[in-house]
Order: sequence, then structure tokens, then C-alpha cells
Amino acid sequence: MKKKPFNKLEVDEQIELINKALEADVTPLLMSHGGGLEILDIEDWNVIIRYYGTCHGCPLASSGTLDFIEYTLQSQIDENVRVVPA
Repeated sequence: MKKKPFNKLEVDEQIELINKALEADVTPLLMSHGGGLEILDIEDWNVIIRYYGTCHGCPLASSGTLDFIEYTLQSQIDENVRVVPA
């Protein structure tokens, strides 16, 4: 049975996949620095996030951290996934 593309899944399935992908590496890293992220919306292939805590306003959040999050989701879910900060 062929797996459904990410953008064709129900939102709750998308969120479950995202959370599972982030929980091993991304979430602990953000939390260790006193921050985190929340998923605001998912539009087609775009995962719209908002940082909170020390991640909000951090200069690295818009480059290195964002790239790391996107790479994690692309490698574990689908290479077409994009992460967009709100």
C-alpha cells in the first residue's frame, strides 16, 4: 500500500508526524535553551510555526534553527515540507 503524501493527510495526522519527528532531537534542544515552538497552521507543504521562550527573537532561530527543523522534517516526513516562521 502506497503512503499518502504529507499534504494529503488529515491535519491531526500531519501534526502527529511532525511532533514525532521533532521529539527526538529538535524539541529537547529548544527546551535546553529555554524555548520551544508551536505549530500554528499547515498549508499544503508549509508548516507554519511560532517560537516561544528564549527562541522567540533569537538571531539563530531564523537561520540555523529553522534550517535544522526543516531538515529534520524533510528527512523524516517528506522532502517537500517547508517550515515557515510566523
